[in-house]
This record gives sequence, C-alpha cells and structure tokens, in this order.
Amino acid sequence: MIYRNKILIVLLLILLSACNPIEQTNDTDGNINAITLNTFINHPSLKNASIGILAVDLNSGETVLEHNSSISLVPASTLKILTSAAALETFGPDHRFKTTLAYTGNISEGRTLNGNIILQGGGDPTFLSPRFEKHYKNAIKNMVQEIQNSGIRWINGNVVGDGSYFGLPQIPDTWIWEDMGNYYGSPAFALNVFDNTYSLTFKTGSAGSLSSITNTNPELPQLKFENRVTAADNKQDNAYIYGSYLSNKRVIKGTIPENRKSFSIKGSIPDPAKIAAHQLFVKLKEKGIGISGEARSNYDESKQAKFQPLLEINSPPLSEIIEQLNMKSINLYAETMLLHLSKKTKEKCSVEAGCESLKTFWGNAGMDVSGLYLEDGSGLSRANAITPEQLVFVLQHMHQSKNDKSFKQSLPIAGKSGTLKSFGKNTILEGKLKAKSGYMSRAMSYTGYLTTESGEELAFAVMVNNYNCSNSEMRKILEELLVSLANNP
Repeated sequence: MIYRNKILIVLLLILLSACNPIEQTNDTDGNINAITLNTFINHPSLKNASIGILAVDLNSGETVLEHNSSISLVPASTLKILTSAAALETFGPDHRFKTTLAYTGNISEGRTLNGNIILQGGGDPTFLSPRFEKHYKNAIKNMVQEIQNSGIRWINGNVVGDGSYFGLPQIPDTWIWEDMGNYYGSPAFALNVFDNTYSLTFKTGSAGSLSSITNTNPELPQLKFENRVTAADNKQDNAYIYGSYLSNKRVIKGTIPENRKSFSIKGSIPDPAKIAAHQLFVKLKEKGIGISGEARSNYDESKQAKFQPLLEINSPPLSEIIEQLNMKSINLYAETMLLHLSKKTKEKCSVEAGCESLKTFWGNAGMDVSGLYLEDGSGLSRANAITPEQLVFVLQHMHQSKNDKSFKQSLPIAGKSGTLKSFGKNTILEGKLKAKSGYMSRAMSYTGYLTTESGEELAFAVMVNNYNCSNSEMRKILEELLVSLANNP
C-alpha cells in the first residue's frame, strides 16, 4: 500500500511539472542562457572558426558569459584600445604635441636668412589634418606671418621638414604589401601632414577600358604612378595602391566604376615631412619671400642643426585625438601613440620598442600578458594576438581610471556613431553599446561596454577568426549574439 502511494505521488508530481514547466535555467557562468552560447558557437558558418568570448559584470565582477577566453586570437583594430588607453594613462587627456617653426643660420641687415627654415615635428599625428580643419585653419598663414615678422625677405637656403624626433622612418615588419600604399597603411612619422593621405582622382570609360589619372591632392611632385586600373560595370572601389615609403613609385591595380568623370581613391604619403615643407615653401613664395633652395625632409637626428625657434603650433588635446583614433579607427594615430610610448620609456624609439613599452605598461597594471603578441599599435598586422581576457582587463581598468570619461567617449556607439553607426541599429543595442570593432580578412571582433535591458553594465570581448561566411553575415551573427546578451543578463 505504501509503495503504491509513493508511485501515485511521483505520478502526481510529474503531472504538475507538465502543467507548470520549470523555467529553463541559465548556464553555469550565470547570466545568459546556455542555448544562446551553444547556438552561436555551433553556427554552421563557424564550423572551422576559432572563437573567444568573455563578458563580465563591471559592478560585481561576475563572469556573465565565457568561452575560450584565454585563447590568443587575431584582434584586428580592437587592439587599438590597448594603445589608446595606455596613451591616455601615460600622457593625460590634456596633453598636446607640438610642431616648431624655426630657422638656422643668421638674418643679415639686408633681410636675408643665410640658413634654412625648419619645420620640426614633435610627433603630432594630426598636423594639418582635415579632421581638425578648424584647429589648423590658420597654421600655415601664421607661420608665413611669423617669418615675415622676423624680417626675413629672402631665404638663402632650404625649407626643411624635420621628422628626426622619432628617427629614421620605419614600418612594422609584418604589414603586408597590399596595405602599405593605401591610406590606412601609412607608418607614423614625427612630422605627419594631412593624415599622411593623398587623394588620387580618375576618369573612367566603358567597362574593361583603362582609366586615366586626372589629379592628385595634395600635389606630390616626387611620386610616379603606373596606372593599371580599369573600369568595371559595378559601383565598387576595388583599386589598390602598391608601394611603400621606401619608394617614390606607385603601381595602382584593380577596378573602379565605369563612365565616371571623377572617382577618387586614397593613398599614403611616403614622405610627409617633405610635403609639409613643400606646403610652407609654396606659401612663402606666394607672399613674395624668395628662396634659393628647395623643400626637403630630414629624418636623421644626427643631421639636425641648432636652430632659433619662431613659433610653436600645438595639437588638439590628446582626448580629442584618441576620440578620432577609436571612433574612426585611424591606424596612423595609433601607430604614432605607440612611438610616443617608446620615446617615453625606451632609449630607442622604434615600433619594436613601442610594442615592448605597451606590453610592459599593461603588465605593470596587473594584466597577465602571457599570450599577448604585439607587432604594432593599430592591429593592422595579422601577427598580433590577444585574448578576450586581456581586452576585458583593459576595459575594467579604464572603467576605474580617472580617464574613464575620455576613454569611453572615444568608443563608437551602436546605431549612432563612428564605425558602429549601422551596427545594432533599431535593436536593443542602439545607444546601449559602446565598443571598438575590428576586422580584417577572416578575423572580426568587438570589445567594449554594454548596458543590458535590466541595467547591468558589462565589459565584453568577442573574437572570431577563420569564419566561413561573408563579412556582412558575420557581423549579423555577432549582432545577434550581443542582442541576446543584452536581453538576458
């Protein structure tokens, strides 16, 4: 009888549970349903992919979501948060870089300068940048005026752009040939100009025909172009510029849209110090100041002569530079910050020393730097590797920093600004996700801050290498994961 009663009780409990199903529990990490994570990592497009994920509650420190968070993966541009955060912490948000106008030699009573006009760079990545057009609007005009005020009417010498503050130009060894000639592949110099970018304008005919180059802006008298770009019956820019700062020859290959009177692509200026000097040279002549020599560049500190300063031109504050660096993912700004870190902490200023300085900075801050491999400061090198744990460490560190506001303001907002303007639009992510994205061939990542539906603020990093779908499909898959994360704290 007792046995039969036990059976009846068990049957009754089963019937009750069927009428009132038990709510599905979260996974062992705490705040997101296991199905969400399993659906993501088992997506058919990620069959051959390497995946790393970590999300942490910033208030409690609790791990909300985790998968292979200690695996080293290619970060692409999400690496910029290491460089930008370290720069803010090292130099402060109000720091400004200076460019100095000066002269060598002496000024005779006949108003002749027997020497050179010097434009010495101090590592300002934004000098004469169109992104800061208002800030530099009168920079060249003011330089010309200062030279006139000094009494100089004739220059018996040259106008020299001096980039020796960082030493001889260099480029990370692991950058690829296809990147270096294009606007996003410019190395950092001590004297940069126009974001080290020029515009190359084409005219095209019918599909299959060879295009013609109609203009370069700014003028680049030293560059020689071999044009192999043809017209195509689509609206895509598939043209690439090949060449490096070591050469004045550029080969342009690929296709651009057919039947265009004007179509422009962007390349990297190989000798920005000379172009900066050329800009000043031209304006001086326009104002009637004669020059016996020419516009030149110098990157060798041993050849730097003693000079008399005339004018200092300060950059925008570092906080504004960092905002553009992360918001628009500008490689040049990140690489310049890397060299400044090198200059600050190492005897030798170099890309390698900068990477060592960056790794040391985060190691001293408490990061476990094992598995962190750095080849540059921007993430353009495919040889970089970092873990989701290390990315989240940076986010947690900056959340508690006095520079928290400047850092977070530099991150694009989903559906609103920067590189995330279209990401997460019209979803729960819009306005609630601040993150740095990263992309290169077969590598995509997002890292930043997410405010969930219930109000928790998370620091997260999600990284995927070697996926089997298009970039747009991969973005959609990652967007769906983050939407689930925001909905299921």
